Amino acid sequence: MDKNFDAIIVGLGPVGSFMALLLESHGLKVLAIDKDKDIYDLPRAVSMSDQGLRMAQTIGLEDIYLDNSSSVGGAGFVDKDLNFIGQSIDFNGIITPNGWPPMRLFHQPYTDKAIRKKLMNSSCTVLLEHELVHIDDHADQIKVSIINNINSEQSKHTGSFLIGADGGSSKTRRILDIKQEDLDYNRDWIVIDVKLNGEKKLDDRAMQICDPERLGTYIPSHSPFKRWEFLILNEEDKIEITKDSKIHELLSPWLEPNEYEIIRKAIYQFHSVLSEEFCKGNCFLLGDAAHQNPPFMGEGMMSGYRDATNLAWKIALVINKGIHKNLLNTYQTERKPHAKFVVENSAGIGELMEAYAATEDPNTVPKELVAKGYGSFVLPNLQEGLFYKGKADETTGVGQLFPQPIKIKEGVISERLDSLLGNGFALVSKKQIVLKQEDHNFMSLLDTSMVVLDQELLDQNFWLTAFLDLGEIFLIRPDKNVFGSTSDKVSLEDLINDLRNQINDN
Repeated sequence: MDKNFDAIIVGLGPVGSFMALLLESHGLKVLAIDKDKDIYDLPRAVSMSDQGLRMAQTIGLEDIYLDNSSSVGGAGFVDKDLNFIGQSIDFNGIITPNGWPPMRLFHQPYTDKAIRKKLMNSSCTVLLEHELVHIDDHADQIKVSIINNINSEQSKHTGSFLIGADGGSSKTRRILDIKQEDLDYNRDWIVIDVKLNGEKKLDDRAMQICDPERLGTYIPSHSPFKRWEFLILNEEDKIEITKDSKIHELLSPWLEPNEYEIIRKAIYQFHSVLSEEFCKGNCFLLGDAAHQNPPFMGEGMMSGYRDATNLAWKIALVINKGIHKNLLNTYQTERKPHAKFVVENSAGIGELMEAYAATEDPNTVPKELVAKGYGSFVLPNLQEGLFYKGKADETTGVGQLFPQPIKIKEGVISERLDSLLGNGFALVSKKQIVLKQEDHNFMSLLDTSMVVLDQELLDQNFWLTAFLDLGEIFLIRPDKNVFGSTSDKVSLEDLINDLRNQINDN
């Protein structure tokens, strides 16, 4: 087996596997290891956002999630009698600017198995039942020691970069001695997955259950599966609450015991932590290794996917195009504030549930707590990093995701057109784009697509037409965030020169 790689990935949950496949799609040589033989079979992620589907689409994973997921009608806060109170949101019939419904709910064992199969059939070198032992980080390469958990044999491998995607208890993070900030939300919850027997109908909306006796969450999940999460009270025995009899009691407002089968249950500490560093030397942390949040926003795995999507193309530029690796410093600059928002606001929804449970009148809940509710589902744009002049600007679209154009045929979406933009940079406009030879050569180095939007596409995409009011020509990064846009004050030459200077300076 080859011992030299472009990237070494530790941890093959959904985020690590996604990262491995992303890097492979850029033609990189990847070693991916995991300490376990099989996928993790306890309840974890259950929701896939519109942006998540768009990111999955990048490497053809969207069908895996679509085939193993169901639509969700909306979400809201309910009282102990399951009456909706306070905030609620409706997802029915909505297609977002990312070209997908706001959220779908999936059964993770199905999706993880399909992604694992895709990974094993890829060009990545995959070592299961292998564990990271040591990291030796030099200026120009990483040297790692790994151990075979079956026969205890050790082997050494080198790579340009090491990526730790090995979860909340990340060994990579511990070896790198990266500290974590506790953002002060820590609660023990039990998570229960059941499989329905027959045609029992339950609400297709997710519920945040604000019962003063016990907070809970109901998630419709992918039929015939459903999920419940319940707060474990301080005085409760953690063994007793996992017994079937107790679970039947918890689920009694919805189901009789003969109407379902308990297939998975686990106790988790819902907590909010953020690593102080997302990168150290040639090493990077992704997903739960970098940040952990309560599941109330459904954004845990999605944040990990954003990490991977942000980092993969930058690593590819460094390795494939010879761009200075200081470009990779923008990973932490861009991702840490965004991840912190998700962590804080996920905890905020938990705090709002507690506030609703503590009052008889939802209207008396303080506005600052209500603001932490579903309004936080509108995620912020990136603020600083590899953008024109280094900063986002909402007036020009800089730092925002460029809308994904869709084609509609006979009333349904027939095609999503990120494929027009390609996997490199893109220049997009309603008019012909003309470049000077020097600029053309530079943009060609970055595998830039030049896209002129036709009128039919504009007529079918009101999100797109509204966004185009922010500029004339848009320079879009491989992760579909807008680097910059032209205007009366900013020329295309200005954008390209700024990008060139930032890359060269880095």
